[in-house]
Amino acid sequence: MTHYDYRVIPAPKKVKRVKGVHGAEELFAATLTDAINEVARQGWEYVRAERLPAETPRGWLRAPVAEEQAVLVFRRPREQLGPRLAVARGEAPAVALPPEPEAPAPVPPAERAAVNRLRSRFQRAEPSLSFEADGEDEDPPPPLGPAERA
Repeated sequence: MTHYDYRVIPAPKKVKRVKGVHGAEELFAATLTDAINEVARQGWEYVRAERLPAETPRGWLRAPVAEEQAVLVFRRPREQLGPRLAVARGEAPAVALPPEPEAPAPVPPAERAAVNRLRSRFQRAEPSLSFEADGEDEDPPPPLGPAERA
């Protein structure tokens, strides 16, 4: 049994102008042909056009409007069964699990010692928050301006 993926797109509402094509019916047919061919180039097979009811929101304080929307339905054969469908049919799931990560190679003691020496060299010292007891600062603060003089 063949399983399909489906794709639904909105049908074009405005006709495109095409050079050499006259008449509303011919312009509509050309616009619809372009829309169907564009999706078909992506590997989808045209199934049918449908008009389905939909409620369209109008705003915060307005009630939604019920109208019909025209859509185009496409399908393509599914290459693999989904995991739930495969389990239901008794087949192995098509989703492959990722391989187990390999354990990292052990680091030789000489390299580990070198890394530890570099780490200790570049670690930041904790800033001290203590003040000297004599109250003398190394550098006096810069002058602030006329407000400081008063």
